[in-house]
Amino acid sequence: MGLMPRRKPPAKPVELMLVPMIDIFSVMITFLLMTAVFSRISIIQLDLPSAAAGEPTEPTFRLEVMVRKEGLELTNGRETIAVLPQENGAYPLQQLTLMAANLKGQHVDVDTASVLMAPDVQYDHLVQVMDAIRSTDKATAEANGFTATPDERGRISMFPKIAVGDAP
Repeated sequence: MGLMPRRKPPAKPVELMLVPMIDIFSVMITFLLMTAVFSRISIIQLDLPSAAAGEPTEPTFRLEVMVRKEGLELTNGRETIAVLPQENGAYPLQQLTLMAANLKGQHVDVDTASVLMAPDVQYDHLVQVMDAIRSTDKATAEANGFTATPDERGRISMFPKIAVGDAP
């Protein structure tokens, strides 16, 4: 008696199970949408010098604000005007605006400034300093002897052309 070869049972057709995969993808999409960070991006207008502008001229006055970890330093490019140390861990932006308004009153025709940032300072502080010297309210402008047409927010422009660089 020999052994008879066993017959293989007929193979079942393979089914692709798509329903569990669709369930997993729908949960993943919901999770990603819930954890997404919707941030607002704003654009700061910077005016960079062009190569075709010709020979640069030395400005009579140029406000430079150095943002350091310890505080703010205002210079005219050659000598220090003021040093504003941090107060309770925050930069004295209101005082910076008042000093910038005072300097704008002394140099009405100047609309350029430089903000120089130390490498250990957060980028947000740079933007706050730029906003502090860019414009002021109408009362502060009139108290310091300059006026202009206010923008749609009622702000008077002080130093709208701001160059950004690294602090020495």
